[in-house]
Amino acid sequence: MAKPLPDRKDVDPAFTWNLQAAYATEAAFEADLAGADQDLTRLTAFQGRLGGSAGAVADFFDAYWPTLEKLQRLRIYATMPLAVDQNDQAGRARAGRFQALAARFSTDLAFAQPELLAIGAERLARFQAQEPRLADLTRYFERLEESRPHVRSSEVEDVIGRAADPASAFERAYNSLANGELPFKPVEHAGQTYEVARSTYPSLIASPDRELREKAFDSYTRAFLAHKDTLTDLYVGRIKQSVFTARVRGYEDTVAEQLEPREVPREVLTNVLDVFKKNVGVWHRYWEARRKLLGVERLAEWDVFAPLANTPPLPYSRAIEHVLAGMAPLGEEYLTPLRKGLLEDRWVDVYPNRGKRDGAFATRFYRGQSYVMMSYQDNLESMSTLAHELGHVMHSRLMDERQPLANANYAMIVAETASNFNQALVRAHLLSVTTERQARLAVLEEAFHNFHRYFFIMPTLVRFELETHQAVERGEGLTAQRLVSSMQRLYQEGYGAAIQADERTGITWAQFGHLYMPFYTFQYAVGIAAAAALAADVRAGFERGDDEPARRYLEFLKAGSALKPLDLFRSAGVDMATPAPIEKAFAVVEGHVRELEELAASA
Repeated sequence: MAKPLPDRKDVDPAFTWNLQAAYATEAAFEADLAGADQDLTRLTAFQGRLGGSAGAVADFFDAYWPTLEKLQRLRIYATMPLAVDQNDQAGRARAGRFQALAARFSTDLAFAQPELLAIGAERLARFQAQEPRLADLTRYFERLEESRPHVRSSEVEDVIGRAADPASAFERAYNSLANGELPFKPVEHAGQTYEVARSTYPSLIASPDRELREKAFDSYTRAFLAHKDTLTDLYVGRIKQSVFTARVRGYEDTVAEQLEPREVPREVLTNVLDVFKKNVGVWHRYWEARRKLLGVERLAEWDVFAPLANTPPLPYSRAIEHVLAGMAPLGEEYLTPLRKGLLEDRWVDVYPNRGKRDGAFATRFYRGQSYVMMSYQDNLESMSTLAHELGHVMHSRLMDERQPLANANYAMIVAETASNFNQALVRAHLLSVTTERQARLAVLEEAFHNFHRYFFIMPTLVRFELETHQAVERGEGLTAQRLVSSMQRLYQEGYGAAIQADERTGITWAQFGHLYMPFYTFQYAVGIAAAAALAADVRAGFERGDDEPARRYLEFLKAGSALKPLDLFRSAGVDMATPAPIEKAFAVVEGHVRELEELAASA
């Protein structure tokens, strides 16, 4: 029998995140939960008073920001346990209580935006001049004014706020089903039983044993197909929620509803899709090179993540060493907290366990503990995932040190630049010290694991999103079969003649919780493109003894939302309003494909 997944209670605490850094005891959490509820009551007392004076606005925000900070800490303690154990019933109850509080925060403070907008931009500017406590809110008021066409009356905002909690049931139900209750058939192979789960599937589909990969792929996809109608109802419900919000707020469509508040122009999305379609032939070449390197007559879906190199396992401790070495060009301002977080402060929840959700993510509370969730698999791909999530962590930490809470946030295209930057820098380090054929092939394989996800899967998913959202906006009914067929067709375009997609490919859409954050996926492609340019700049500077590119990049991380996203990119040296950075990133992919083709030819 293959080693089964441990229950959460049996995982070595040294390899789990430090939840107690948020609250040392349950009693401390309960006290803050009650305190936040009282804080909200005090905040609602400002209703109808914000236009009275600069002092009233300042008093409101003096109460608002500490409450928001407290809610961030409460969210961590209340909801994070479910990410690592979907079967934690006490955790579900705790998360439900927090979500009710968060919904009340949104609902009870629905008056604030309309009242602040009623004051008017000119009068708010005078308030700022009169009241030093408002000095940090320039960008906050600027974004508020930009939202004016889409902010409704207090009564309507109250309704929208009250609708948020029940509407979030679509995503919660999806997570409960996909990450907890979905039954995956165990795989019997070569006298062993392999448990298929969201957290184990990545290692199974990357097994060197082709028959095991095929069985795991079939088990995994069939489980989603068996529940395709339920999954469709949940996803279409989420789309309808987005359409409802877009129409109530007066946006052109759901794309605008998602991008405009994040200050991301639509052409940034369009550039990603146009460049992807123009360069899809690069991916067709990649599949052929992969087929040759694997030595198979025809590539199949279960060969997409098959290992190309024979390399020894990479333990977690060694992965940390690679990450620290790769990030050296950023200096000790970056390395010191990174090293401490990894080796002492338990930022990372490392290994898979039963009930742990799929994927990886990073989060934090303002100027507090950082958290990374992943399922480390002793390979370069997991090391790359670790580097990616640590990019998010360090971005947030550097930003929090510099910015007030009002500016301590960022557009996702900026966030995904910081994470992909780490992967690019660590990969460049490994390629610089690697000459042996198998080892170099392994690093290239890691590169394609990353580019495949962000420059193949994510553009394909956003094309799928555009089709589904536009269909709902037109009032069309969406069935499971239509969604599966749409996804299958889009993947087939990317595979070309190399791989034959079928309904198991078509159910891919149901495997991505990202789709419950509409039009989130394209931002990965934007991030990886910007990151490729910035990492090359920083590493080149490091090699010639010039620390100016690193300094400029660290300033990029510290800026938060003090600048608009595209202005922030320009300050760092890339113009994401044009397709040029996306084209340059595809040139990097093509260069890696060319080296793979050469390695395949010399095999």
